[in-house]
Amino acid sequence: MKLSLQLLRLPALFMLSLCVLSSNTLAQSSTTLEEVIVTAQKKEESIQDAAIDISVLSDDDILNYGIMDISGVALSTPGITFQNTGVWAQVYLRGVGTRVSQAGLDTGVATYLDDRYVGRQSGIMYSMTDVERIEVLKGPQGVLYGRNSTGGAIRVITKEVSDDFEGKVMMGLGDYGFKQGNATLNMPISNDFGIRASIQTRERDAFKENIVPGGRDYDDLDSIIARVKARWKLSDDTTLKISHMFASSHDLSHQGAVSADVGNNAGVVLGGITTSDRDKIASSGTAMEVTGEPKSYLDTSSVRLETTLGQYDLAAYLSYSENDERKWGDYDATSLDTVDVVNASNQSEELSGGFELTSDNDGPLSWVIGMNYFEMEVQFDYDLRLFANFGNRPNSQGLVTYNLDSYGLFGSVDYELSDKWTLSLGGRYSSEEKDVYLVVSPVPGRATLAGFLLPHSDSEKWSEFNPKATLTYNMENGIIYATYSSGFKSGGFNYPHRPGGTPLDPEEIDMIEIGYKADISDTMRFSSTLFMYDYKGLQITRAANASGAVTTENATDSDIWGVDFDFAWAASDNLVLKFSGEYLDTEYKDFDTGGRVPNTVLTGNPNAVGYGYDLFNAEGLPLLRSPELSWTMAAQYDSGPMSFNLSYAWKDEYYFDFVRVPEADSLRQDAHGVMNARATYAAPNGMSISVWGKNISDEDYLTDSVIGNNNQRINYAHPRTYGVDLTYEF
Repeated sequence: MKLSLQLLRLPALFMLSLCVLSSNTLAQSSTTLEEVIVTAQKKEESIQDAAIDISVLSDDDILNYGIMDISGVALSTPGITFQNTGVWAQVYLRGVGTRVSQAGLDTGVATYLDDRYVGRQSGIMYSMTDVERIEVLKGPQGVLYGRNSTGGAIRVITKEVSDDFEGKVMMGLGDYGFKQGNATLNMPISNDFGIRASIQTRERDAFKENIVPGGRDYDDLDSIIARVKARWKLSDDTTLKISHMFASSHDLSHQGAVSADVGNNAGVVLGGITTSDRDKIASSGTAMEVTGEPKSYLDTSSVRLETTLGQYDLAAYLSYSENDERKWGDYDATSLDTVDVVNASNQSEELSGGFELTSDNDGPLSWVIGMNYFEMEVQFDYDLRLFANFGNRPNSQGLVTYNLDSYGLFGSVDYELSDKWTLSLGGRYSSEEKDVYLVVSPVPGRATLAGFLLPHSDSEKWSEFNPKATLTYNMENGIIYATYSSGFKSGGFNYPHRPGGTPLDPEEIDMIEIGYKADISDTMRFSSTLFMYDYKGLQITRAANASGAVTTENATDSDIWGVDFDFAWAASDNLVLKFSGEYLDTEYKDFDTGGRVPNTVLTGNPNAVGYGYDLFNAEGLPLLRSPELSWTMAAQYDSGPMSFNLSYAWKDEYYFDFVRVPEADSLRQDAHGVMNARATYAAPNGMSISVWGKNISDEDYLTDSVIGNNNQRINYAHPRTYGVDLTYEF
């Protein structure tokens, strides 16, 4: 949809929300907007004083918007898109992200759970519980957050142990057999020691019914997450924090591709059946026979020490995680095993740590210096079935062991040049080394493709210095700032990395950002940012030549520019309105590539099977997965014991891959809007009851769309759901 038409619709929708929610909305309000505190720049500060483009979702926002995992964060934040291929989450921020980061590759948007960097795409798909807030840092965060934050960083910050005895118990029911339970208990044991424990379980029937007898249904939910935190005040100046989290899932949430074939699907030609229905799937029972129920487990332990050393504050942290996944997926959208991963074994261990030393004085100079370290080992292998060949023979591309060692040294200095001007300078030196070792699959009966080339090993090392400079003008009611910053995403290896393969080079981004933040009044707040990127060495995952091999390569460079804005208004004593958006303009530079086209079109033969390529140069085309306009609106109305929240998120059309002919139009995501609502009655005794609805208009939109050699498939996002929650807080 054209930008001009969209901009015309925004004021109308905004004014409509005013009229519907309150007849006295335009009256003078005595309510002031709450101050939002963030720690995005390694210090506590008001979001209005932070010279950085950042979106924040509070614990109330997470509840009201129905955010259950990272997909909900993307839906509720302009500029982010979320897709997934199987368990591989794909997050893009301002057009920057990663499609697949199997063993050897990394994401372009860094995700942190408190201090812990989450190294695997599948590791960010777990549910969220007992979260204080989520900070979305837009643009390259090369100095303070380092590795693989070229697109930005998402920080999930959980609630700390408090000094009060308090807790919450919540139970919920919904359609599709949805059941959830959530309990939190915060208990001070003594004046110096306290613990906080939380647990959450969620179950739901599948959204997609399998039409193949004996086949498992897809896109169900069966998860549990539990966390225990302890805080020990060793002295007036020193605090030790310890936490452990366990998470597991036994579901195929967000999975289940169906046919969008315009050409002839190879699986159907060979005798399989398929479906294009949103609530169905055609998938064989082979995976259940080979693997049994899908499952994944995550254990992570963390420790953090905070102390004061004279005029300095020191924080040191360490985290260890183990991840074990046994999941599978159908990638041909038919009942025949033409492209099916019936067993994917993915185990990883992660160790991260670091320290931060921060100045603590009232002078014009303040600074932070630090070091962090991250190492990871991944072992990955899978059982791949192709064309039901040789009696449905198990295949593998080999067992890969991938090792990563990285560290960074960073520093940032703020100097108040005068009462009005502040200069900030920072930099980070990053070093990364990756090793891959590929051997024949050790699983009996599993044939390793091109196994005669194995074993094979390779390694590579990269280093980079990323500077940042910000000049801030401090107004009476806000700030104006200009920033130059850069980001670095390490190189890597494709899977499988066989003899003759070459490592990928790093991605690099240089950004200029000009921002404005102001409290227009006690009831109105506004911020806006203009940003420009010079994006070099894009690591693009797709087939870029006629060979048909899907790999990741440094394909091209890109130019990006855009505008972000955030507006909040306490319109009356009862009503708060929020309106945020992003306009994004992107284009590829010189980029020789190919777009998938049905062989029926390429050859003119109506019986031709599968899909080939139309080779072309994509210079001037917009980046994939990058909507031109995205925006969100939210209205919170409170009156006595009643509260009501209505939110709406819009994204313009964007492309999963290049569309060269009308028959490939399934690769285009239509413009779409998703509306959520939640109404709550809170009794004086701590009890409350809420009714909620998600995707109320039952909007059809996609989380994945792919055209492969043999099929054309799409994966639908979740349909309309509704339910009720009963909560007791004390």
